[in-house]
Amino acid sequence: MSYSIWILEYGYVDRFPASNLFAAQPFEGHRRMPYCFGLVRSADRCILVDTGFADRAVHDRLTAKYGETAWAAPVDVLARVGVRAEEVDTILLTHNHFDHAGCVDAFPAAHVWIQRREIDTYLAAAGRPARFEFLTRSCQADLPGQLAARAATLVDGTAEVAPGVELRPAHDTHTAGSQLVAVTNEADGTWVFAGDNVYAYENLEGLGGDGVLAPIAMTTGSATAWLDLADRMLASVGGDSRRILPFHEAAVWDRFPSATFSDGLHVAEVSRAGGHPSVVS
Repeated sequence: MSYSIWILEYGYVDRFPASNLFAAQPFEGHRRMPYCFGLVRSADRCILVDTGFADRAVHDRLTAKYGETAWAAPVDVLARVGVRAEEVDTILLTHNHFDHAGCVDAFPAAHVWIQRREIDTYLAAAGRPARFEFLTRSCQADLPGQLAARAATLVDGTAEVAPGVELRPAHDTHTAGSQLVAVTNEADGTWVFAGDNVYAYENLEGLGGDGVLAPIAMTTGSATAWLDLADRMLASVGGDSRRILPFHEAAVWDRFPSATFSDGLHVAEVSRAGGHPSVVS
């Protein structure tokens, strides 16, 4: 199969503390952090990896907390690259956090895939006393209800969604039921969407490029589970960290051909194996 792959930015915060990205690293300063989702297209498929969110109250809260921000509705960002909401036939959710699963209802024709463990663990956590609120703080609370009312698959482990598109469990890492999305092209090999199991390339390449895996800081799982996952991710792409696709890493605009829109948001063109026109030229 041949798929075109893009990373679409729908927002950013200007001064995000890097200590939230790297465990036990309190002196890494601040950085501009994008909020992104993925678009995967073949001749007859239109797939989103995560959906982003559009919520004015959350936009305002993040602006007050992190300085300058910019936001656009994910549906509008897709329109910038020529994709209409009704064309999306599949949504692959890496995990149930508001900035990854907040706009599922904007794509009513899409079949949604998420790990069963992610939903079951969320529901169990939501039933616990208020002192356990950390477990649900970032979650999209209405997602289980949305999934029950539409075409959706709760996955148990690995699953092939389409030829060359595979879901891979990443349990007990960033969230209890996180998953990766691997896309394999005949022409240019495998690319892996990491969700929030990679915030920055330094997680995989080491701080200062020292080659020492730097575990993510924001997690409900364990550092050990994440280290094992990171090692498997890298092994699956022959150790080439560029083939691991993060959604909160501004360096993707430099590592791939990219374009900047008038509001400062970006799109990166990871692969154009599907025969689609370039959106960055």
